[in-house]
Amino acid sequence: MSILISIGTVLFVILSILLIIIILLQSDKSAGMGILGGSSNTAFGSSTADIITKITTVMVALFMLGSLGLSVVESYRARSLEKDLLSEEKKGGVIEQKALEKPQEQPQQPK
Repeated sequence: MSILISIGTVLFVILSILLIIIILLQSDKSAGMGILGGSSNTAFGSSTADIITKITTVMVALFMLGSLGLSVVESYRARSLEKDLLSEEKKGGVIEQKALEKPQEQPQQPK
């Protein structure tokens, strides 16, 4: 599970860096994301979105899905770890089990 989280985190960081670069490559006028996915000079907008805006939209969607996916996987891992710790606590713990398995010998007193 930790390998999946590590790989997902690395891919998420790469996606974040690429998203920053793509956003910085956009022109100032109407290529930005805006409130509803890009603004335009007409009242209802035209569907003349250039390739950078489409790439940005796809990368933002991947960013949202990636962040949601990582949070779900991490919460699942934390929940399973918590269950393991609670079940270990109910058993008596590792140190107490070791003490019960191997009784300590009393040192002999010299006569």
